[in-house]
Amino acid sequence: MDAMLNALMAIGLLVILVLIIYLIDRVNTMEKETRQVLSSIHSQSAVQPESLPFLGLSSKKLWDAMTGRSDKGMDPLAIFDLQGPYQIVLSKHIEALYKEGFKDSQRGMNGEPHNTKQIQSSAGFVESWIPPAQANAVYQCGVQAAQTPESNWGPIREALDEAGRFLYGKTQLDTSSPLSEWLMPSGTDLAAKVPDSV
Repeated sequence: MDAMLNALMAIGLLVILVLIIYLIDRVNTMEKETRQVLSSIHSQSAVQPESLPFLGLSSKKLWDAMTGRSDKGMDPLAIFDLQGPYQIVLSKHIEALYKEGFKDSQRGMNGEPHNTKQIQSSAGFVESWIPPAQANAVYQCGVQAAQTPESNWGPIREALDEAGRFLYGKTQLDTSSPLSEWLMPSGTDLAAKVPDSV
């Protein structure tokens, strides 16, 4: 009787040992597969943002990133590398708003400027966003420039430069060249240039 009980206990222990080895093997296999999936996800997420223009950011999220209010996970060096391309996008956006105001004034219209605009960059199209107050200020400078003789452009130039200082200062871009120098050049027939260039 004791021999049979010992034999049954030995068989039971052997079955339990085989089950434990099997379960350990299954857990190790699942762990390997999980690590492979996680490493492939990490490699895809590391490659993906760099392939997208402006790290996949656009509109207000791009503005927030350039003004230092981005998500916690953003790489500061990557944001710093965007400053050159972003300055071009911001300049094109400002120029488009000014010229839109100038043209609308020539046509006898006074519309509401949109503070978002699709801008063509070297990396592709990106939606640019600027604060509504500055978008309106730049647009109104265009409207007023079309209605005012060039000799009286002083206050308009100052308002345009102030909007530019705010926008470029917030995004930590070069503010040394006032907007009025290239958007409101002296001694030129801007009225003839503006309609063709937009």
